[in-house]
Amino acid sequence: MGLVGSGSILPAAPVALPEDFYPELKVLLADATRQSPRMVSRMIDLEIAEQDRISARAGLLPSLSGSYTRQEARDKREDQPNLGRIDTTKTYYNLTLSQPLYYWGERRNNARMGEIRKQIAEGNYREAYRNLAQEIRSQYLGLVVKKAYLARARFNLQYTKDLLAVAEDRLAKKVIAGPEIFAYRLNAERAEIEAERAEFDYNSSREAFGRLTGRAAPGDAAIPAEVPVVPNAGDNLERLLAQFLAAGDLPTTEAANMRHNLKIEELNYANQKTRLKPKVSLSAAINQDEQSYTINTSQRTGVNSHYIGASVYWTIFDGFSSQAAVRSSLLRKRQLENDYKVATERLMASAQSQVRNLDYARRYKGINERFLDSAQSTLKSKREEFARGVISETDVSAAELGFMDARITAFNSRIDYLLKSGDFLGTVAQDPVLDNLNTRP
Repeated sequence: MGLVGSGSILPAAPVALPEDFYPELKVLLADATRQSPRMVSRMIDLEIAEQDRISARAGLLPSLSGSYTRQEARDKREDQPNLGRIDTTKTYYNLTLSQPLYYWGERRNNARMGEIRKQIAEGNYREAYRNLAQEIRSQYLGLVVKKAYLARARFNLQYTKDLLAVAEDRLAKKVIAGPEIFAYRLNAERAEIEAERAEFDYNSSREAFGRLTGRAAPGDAAIPAEVPVVPNAGDNLERLLAQFLAAGDLPTTEAANMRHNLKIEELNYANQKTRLKPKVSLSAAINQDEQSYTINTSQRTGVNSHYIGASVYWTIFDGFSSQAAVRSSLLRKRQLENDYKVATERLMASAQSQVRNLDYARRYKGINERFLDSAQSTLKSKREEFARGVISETDVSAAELGFMDARITAFNSRIDYLLKSGDFLGTVAQDPVLDNLNTRP
């Protein structure tokens, strides 16, 4: 499958993202939920959280336990020593069913904490995927730029070789002196190293991209040759920012996880307050044992019992441990509340800062677009002058190198704007890439 993109596709979201221009990138982002090694590990985290939830819920359900013992023995009765040793078979068993009846909400709170921890794991899973998606976007766009830079390096290598050939010819004709050829030769060597390094970096990046997405490294033909012109988000950024700042509870994963942790601590605080209260359980059992009903303990009789009853467990005094636990839990709760307030202010400031930086990126992008237009006009003019025989082909090549440099600079500006847009959408929990997952915050 190729990674061919098209600059003619308009963004579907109010803020442009790389996958709006490259359909195959959208496929890669969707497939990464299953194929990326990083997400496979995070899916295991989700399964662990589910098993922990089941374990926490187990405290609400009845428990069944049993034991069975069979012994072959040789007994000697002290009351009848003349009987000698007697072969006996002894069987003991016990089967007990127990159901927590009243624990002041402690077991229910524990089950609720298990569910909340699973929600935290789901939030971490979503955030891990969003970070992965942003990294995939960055590396994908980086491949496009590196492909353009490799083309530029190869062109520059040929350009310096042509200049060197002309200089060598002039040296042979004694038009120039020997020391003057040194700069041409040095530039040719530098251009060769630059081309080799650009090719190595490009190929290494393609392999790294394959490892990141859990696929084979994409071929050169699969990498797009252009970063299309990126439309400005305009008022959409301010609208999204205003919605984010107006939210009572920020919708980000970090803020949601802090609220979840605060709820867990509230439940833990409630549990600590019940430590010195009596706990009641209901139990039913069947057992078999031996019992002596006389003062002669050697006279034992097998007893089979069926019973049902309630048991009360009550810790009356624990050395002030429960009081310390209650105070500690209350302090942690206050600490989490303060941390949440600080995090909320930080996230709001971060979102505002990102909008400002996006505006800077937009302005730089506009400047570099004008430079690109100017370089393209210069190249067109040089080609026309060459066609009229006014300038040499070397002059056209120099203008073409200038155009390539301006093109790469414009590509980087467009990419910077796209990636900053993705970061902002992630901060305000509006990144549409999360639609690839089954759950949203």
